[in-house]
Amino acid sequence: MKIVSSIYNIEQLKTISTIIDSAILMMPEYSLIYEDDFDIDEAIKICQENHIEIIIGINKLFLEHEIKQIKNVLDKYKDFLFFIHDLGVVSILENMGLINHVILDSSTMICNGLDTETYNILGFDAINISSEIPINDVIKIFNDTNANIFYQVFGRKMMFYSKRKLLSTYESHSGETFIKEKLSIKEEKRNELLPTFENNNGFYVFRDYYLCLIDELERIKFIKYAYVESLSLTNENLLEIINIIHSFIDNDFQNINLNKITRLSLNVNKGFADSDTIHKKEKIINE
Repeated sequence: MKIVSSIYNIEQLKTISTIIDSAILMMPEYSLIYEDDFDIDEAIKICQENHIEIIIGINKLFLEHEIKQIKNVLDKYKDFLFFIHDLGVVSILENMGLINHVILDSSTMICNGLDTETYNILGFDAINISSEIPINDVIKIFNDTNANIFYQVFGRKMMFYSKRKLLSTYESHSGETFIKEKLSIKEEKRNELLPTFENNNGFYVFRDYYLCLIDELERIKFIKYAYVESLSLTNENLLEIINIIHSFIDNDFQNINLNKITRLSLNVNKGFADSDTIHKKEKIINE
């Protein structure tokens, strides 16, 4: 099991450079969420100096005119792995003979063994299995397919995304102004405040908690990548979380101290790890 973290800036990478196995470097222009001033080549140098496996994040959805520019980027970084969501980009890498360099970033889309087996036959380095299905389902998927699994064990979970810049649209029509990086919304039938975000790639809504499946790692020790999404975590909290995961793995999944997580004062939750999602039908009233 490799500990892998998303990386958005150099200081973040330097903070955890001695305790991660792999790093997903989120590239400006090519990653869904990114920081404009992130120097990808400097980050690669730091990874190489610290023997960190390099994964290039190219996980946005590309329009027709955008995808034609991708091949040069893929060719430049062809010696590394790629974190890819768009199947068009996957097709380009397949034509380049680099399908085994792809970690398929399917977000929440792959939820069963049939999907996993279909993708696994193609020869990806790993496949991202949804972390919004029960852990027992993840175990069954692995037993049925023996696929290399990429799986989120900590961090923010996106629950909605649109390529439309909905905050900007609302701002222009309402006449209000606000800082788009520091907002939350509340749905009519939810009590939670849901963090939102907007950048050039669109509009995002996240769950109000940080997913935390660290105490489930022994059950899923077969996964290839244990993924920590670093978005909105301080460098100090990110360091502490990865240290806890490292300690748990190094001690053969014994003596985990989740009280350390509690002391970080983060709103953590196991999400759907122990239960299925339920569709509750609306009551139909005949008049």
